[in-house]
Amino acid sequence: MAPSTGDINEWVENVDEVTAQIRGIIDGTITDFEAFDREVNLKERAKQIRDEEARAKRERIILYGFEGKGEGQNYKWWCKRCFVEYTVDLPENSCTRCKKSDQMMTQAQRREELMGKLEVFKEEKAKHHFRKDKWLRWKKSQALLKRSKYINYKAWEFWEPDTDTEDEGEPIVPRSNPEFLAMEADMKARKTKYVERSKTAEKCQQRGNQCMKEGDFVGAIENYEEGLEYRRDSKALWTNKALAEVKIFRWHDAIASCNKVIEYAEIFEDGFKKSADACFKAFTRRAVALRALHRWEEALADLDDALSLFPKDREAKDLHEKTKAALDENRELEQRSRGQDATPAASPVASGDCPAAETGPVRVAIE
Repeated sequence: MAPSTGDINEWVENVDEVTAQIRGIIDGTITDFEAFDREVNLKERAKQIRDEEARAKRERIILYGFEGKGEGQNYKWWCKRCFVEYTVDLPENSCTRCKKSDQMMTQAQRREELMGKLEVFKEEKAKHHFRKDKWLRWKKSQALLKRSKYINYKAWEFWEPDTDTEDEGEPIVPRSNPEFLAMEADMKARKTKYVERSKTAEKCQQRGNQCMKEGDFVGAIENYEEGLEYRRDSKALWTNKALAEVKIFRWHDAIASCNKVIEYAEIFEDGFKKSADACFKAFTRRAVALRALHRWEEALADLDDALSLFPKDREAKDLHEKTKAALDENRELEQRSRGQDATPAASPVASGDCPAAETGPVRVAIE
């Protein structure tokens, strides 16, 4: 390893000092050798003390760890609770920040977990693309179909029952067919598994809600993420997770969580009216995160969508006004920076409408 500039400068100073001392002995200017030895020993001791202090400081920094998501290879241990990487072995394998060891993972364990999540993500992405493609093909087919001019559709919908099998009774099924029996058993097993996964996701959501009430937002996120392992389509889990991420300033994670709800409703529910409450929360919470990142235009668009669902919501209206004012001030500042307006004006931070720390009201209700 090449020496640093500081090491080279220190070595040069030592060489100059030793050269001056030798010249003093030869010239006879240094005659009290005992005092000379004491001075040399004091300098050596001072250097040792400085080296020990620097070493202790480096050890403290290493023991405190470095923030990270455990995605690299330059660490030995990773705390899942604190998102901290450690490059050395710790006493009792406990995190030096939260003082606990139940969420500590080795690099190999973390990599295995990430690879497992990657496989799940690939499967979910493939299923998502299949469902989206199916939905798009259905929409295209509906657009190609023409309505008959000979049928009174209003009268037909008035008299037609809700389902074709409303009064047909129990269907006739081939009970003696072994293939049908196997298919029936598989359908029942799938339904049972779905119900069990839904119950588990509901319990995770309740634990996350309790953590939110206690102010443990990191714990709430962990519970919501565990629930999403069982029910990826739960909009309540995504919006609650986004709220917890906003509370601890994880803006990009909150935006990603809100995107899940909005994309699901837009693709599979043909708009936001069917899940209006969940979509409203997703739009407002994403707007709060976008405001914190000073992405004013996107935040204003989200608030427009939120108010289209609940036009009378006071918190959303207040946040919309503040965001619009911040956007106008930002545009004005950009114009001044380009030299279009030479008139001085007050800083936008002084107005109190758009500082980076302010995020405005958040729809804090959890489900």
